[in-house]
Amino acid sequence: MKNSMSTVLAALANTLALAGVLAVNGLANILPINGLNTGQVSASYPSLFTPAGITFSIWSIIYLLLIGFVVLQWFRLNDVLISTVYRRITPLFIISSIFNMAWIIVWHYLYVWTSVLIMILLLITLTILFMRLQQEKFSSTAERVFISLPFTIYFAWICVATIANISAALISLKSSSYVFSSETWTIIVMIVALLLAFYITLRFKKPAFAAVVTWALAGIYMRSFAEDNELITSVALLLAVLCGLLFFYSGIRNLRTFTSTR
Repeated sequence: MKNSMSTVLAALANTLALAGVLAVNGLANILPINGLNTGQVSASYPSLFTPAGITFSIWSIIYLLLIGFVVLQWFRLNDVLISTVYRRITPLFIISSIFNMAWIIVWHYLYVWTSVLIMILLLITLTILFMRLQQEKFSSTAERVFISLPFTIYFAWICVATIANISAALISLKSSSYVFSSETWTIIVMIVALLLAFYITLRFKKPAFAAVVTWALAGIYMRSFAEDNELITSVALLLAVLCGLLFFYSGIRNLRTFTSTR
């Protein structure tokens, strides 16, 4: 079957969008943009919700999976069903990529509240994309790994990143009249992250979502432990363990379902 022009254009658009994201994120730290790397900007707003630096290595996994997402599309141009899936989500992927690049730029130029707005728009876009993928049935491991999994992990991490971004923006106000102390706020939003993980993981059978939140909570634990914050350390550890158990429970349940249907 001949490749349709729309299928090829979708593949090209996704490739260019991802290339742009990788370029902007790379240059953000190589140049760096505005003379600051991403970590230095984050350190300017010392929120207790911000995890240890190693936690952000999850971006490497996200981008590797997204590269797989783009590469798979080129190999499946003649697959009518998969090409249709790609065409349905291509506009959303392009929009999410634009927001990703825009966020990096405004974050490096210290427009913190503008970055919150862009992050929320990115979250909304990925939420729609994630929900759209739940309507699809993937028959092969490659499709599940390189179409479904990348956006589950990406969506989960942006959920966490949105909370972190809002927390950093509140820190930037430098106000002493908050309703909650920084510790209370951090505990509240960690619990919110855990509850969200329970809902998404169990509702959509996505253990990867729980894995990401577990990783984020573990990162908060590592940082608070290094800073001798006993309260946040204890709560983060407890919530990370609970989320880790959720990951294993959901993973085992999915495995049993998979083996019983073979």
